[in-house]
Amino acid sequence: MTSAEPVQPGMPLVSVVMANFEAGGKIVHALRSVLNQTLADIEVIVSDDCSCDDSLEHVERLMAADPRIRLVTAERNGGPARCRNRALDMARGRWIAIVDCDDIVHPERFERLLAAAAHYDADIVADDLLLFHEDGTAPRLMLGEEVNSSFEVSAESWVLAGINGTPALGYLKPLVKAERLKSLRYDENLRIGEDYDLVLRLLLAGAGMVVVPEPFYLYRRHGASISHRLSSADVTAMIERQQALCIAAAPLPPALASAFERRLRVLRQGLAYERLVASIKARRLGEALALLAGDPTHAGRLWASFTEGRRRRVPAVALPPSPVLFLGGAGRGAVADPVPPYIPVHATDWSAPRPRRFWRALAARRGDGPVQCVPLDEAGRYAAGFIPEAEIAYLDVARVSS
Repeated sequence: MTSAEPVQPGMPLVSVVMANFEAGGKIVHALRSVLNQTLADIEVIVSDDCSCDDSLEHVERLMAADPRIRLVTAERNGGPARCRNRALDMARGRWIAIVDCDDIVHPERFERLLAAAAHYDADIVADDLLLFHEDGTAPRLMLGEEVNSSFEVSAESWVLAGINGTPALGYLKPLVKAERLKSLRYDENLRIGEDYDLVLRLLLAGAGMVVVPEPFYLYRRHGASISHRLSSADVTAMIERQQALCIAAAPLPPALASAFERRLRVLRQGLAYERLVASIKARRLGEALALLAGDPTHAGRLWASFTEGRRRRVPAVALPPSPVLFLGGAGRGAVADPVPPYIPVHATDWSAPRPRRFWRALAARRGDGPVQCVPLDEAGRYAAGFIPEAEIAYLDVARVSS
């Protein structure tokens, strides 16, 4: 393992951990979105997992311009958990933030999440994900359309998330107090679900967590993502990890024990389904029929997977060119695309509803190529942060809005 670390004196407020494996040019968008935060007191630790593409060239070029970036590399590929653990061992910040190398964050994300953490006296604070797709599929909000106010998360609600009709919170990218994290690290046996597991262990140890509904994290969905693909080995590792946690935390309160049992049933059902898929792909017809007979509900999942695969094979419809948006609040004239008023961080009411659906609809205006944004005021600048890979241009606002 080698490292290139321009060391800065003192302790930064936030250490950003960014694991990279062949992100190519996407890592430029990710790093710039972090470096352009309104909260400047940060360090960014890029942990590379033995990439063979040009992503490290992009990182080194940005390092030359900004000493807040630190780089650690590996001699062999070890997976995302090990990659992040290398960065966590180097982190000096009072808070730890995880940002993936192909995602984007709103320019006020860290400042606002830390304000929310202070308001709720939370050890862990997370925001919603605005899921955007490279193929033109409409973006969506990971927490769903109806969540409009902040909420606290317990170990029980974390375990049940995604299996009791609530959103799967394990996808969230929280900020965590370093003093709460201490020497806790990702389980390197997990290829999928390592984020879920780490936060669960923090909650079981008594950490307080809050989620705010604003989608400050722009989560890219594309064909190379591994977070939405499972294998039998992945699910088996998740089952074994949960069983080990239950033993270590025993005796569990009845409600939490019940939640773990319910999740274990879901995981085992998922394992049976993945084995069914593997047997079909291997043309082991007898084994596939036996697994299907054991749980006929798998037929519905197979059909859904088949139809989704057919949809992916349909040639993509050509997208219209992305627009030029003059973004501004009320009173900016007919030229403006009106956006919700800007609320400064210090004036934010964290219990008040947020315009989440507006940001999702604004992000949906992205077409072929980047959206050209001309912010006309603070409201426009804030709104532009919810548009993936937006290109910002500043004009003479007085002339544009007259």
